[in-house]
Amino acid sequence: MNIKTKILVVDDDLNLRKTLVDTLKVKGYETVAVATGAEAVAVVEQGGFCLALIDLKLPDISGIEVMTRIKSIAPLIEVIILTGHASMDTAIEATRQGAYSYLHKPYQMDDLLRNIRFAVERQQAQEEILRLASFPRQHPNPIIELDPAGGVTYVNPAAEKLFPDIVAKGLSHSLLRDFPYLLPKLRDSQEQEGLIHEVEVGGCTYELHIFSVPEFGLIRIYATDITRRKQTEEEIRLLATTDSLTGITNRREFMRILESEMDRSRRYGTPLSLIMYDLDYFKQVNDTYGHDIGDEVLKAVVRLVNEHIRGVDIDARWGGEEFLVLMPQSDLAAARNTAEKLRQAIAQHSFKKVGAVTGSFGVTSFIPQDNASSLLKRVDDALYQAKERGRNRTEALVGGEKKDKQDKQDKQESEPNSGSAG
Repeated sequence: MNIKTKILVVDDDLNLRKTLVDTLKVKGYETVAVATGAEAVAVVEQGGFCLALIDLKLPDISGIEVMTRIKSIAPLIEVIILTGHASMDTAIEATRQGAYSYLHKPYQMDDLLRNIRFAVERQQAQEEILRLASFPRQHPNPIIELDPAGGVTYVNPAAEKLFPDIVAKGLSHSLLRDFPYLLPKLRDSQEQEGLIHEVEVGGCTYELHIFSVPEFGLIRIYATDITRRKQTEEEIRLLATTDSLTGITNRREFMRILESEMDRSRRYGTPLSLIMYDLDYFKQVNDTYGHDIGDEVLKAVVRLVNEHIRGVDIDARWGGEEFLVLMPQSDLAAARNTAEKLRQAIAQHSFKKVGAVTGSFGVTSFIPQDNASSLLKRVDDALYQAKERGRNRTEALVGGEKKDKQDKQDKQESEPNSGSAG
């Protein structure tokens, strides 16, 4: 870690600023924290920053406006937007205007640190490109120089090795095929920023950093393999959408999927059901065997569940030992049958070192009047009912007008049997 790497934190939440500053200092970053956009702009004018973490909602100006202003001062500075209220449109606008990435609050610190590391690496690579701009022959990455008409006038050894036919082919070479369309954009762009363009050549994706060098009457292109960046972006996406312990969908991504599936069900009138389950007396497992063994039990339970649900079903970790299964195209009866199969599979499984573990299951189905909160509350109530009636059982609750009928049915049940469906 480069101890001189300098990060700016812009957030009006004092506690969050302190947490970030303390964490980043431990990780070896030099950190400056401010509360307003105006302070951020003033600090950046002093120079030296490679990354800014900016809250979207600030007391004076928006986070995106702050980003625009500091990039006009320091074009190479990378920005990560932090927000608790961002819509997809806001996220797209932030990245369109130059943000490296954005994270929703409350974010996982590991996700943030990973984003920071990649953003810093990108900023340092950009600086290295400019630093070596006067020495293209020594640059380890391919460099191609063209005249304003698009004729190739120079390739450095790295470019010659990777693209031996580029001089002969010129603009017909696959690396340069988009150049005629990029040239007008380059003329319109700020000279010091240049353009960044992606192109695929021979199964590899290259990121082209294109700069106008007017003092020499040429255009210089730096080509970097970002195949690796694509891989890291996919890793970041997975970190943002999956639970780090079990590998299944995390709570935030589940909520996004749930909203989408409810819209689909409402639009087409198709059934949609939801299962919530947790492990009975799981605290005793952690207290007796330790959290490492407890984690292994959770992972084993997830594997069991995934063996017994369909590919279209969404298994998600809601928190702790509590999980959800979203079942598109499934009515209440089908979901209840699935939940009962899952309950039996867990109860019949022998977990390493722990032995027997049981789970309680709640089931409900979506009705058009539902929103996410009402649906989740109903399935949570069903799970609570399963626990109240002895655990290791399945209970279902029906929404809307059918609920009264279901309640009467429940009252007429005989003495509950902990090993049967409720």
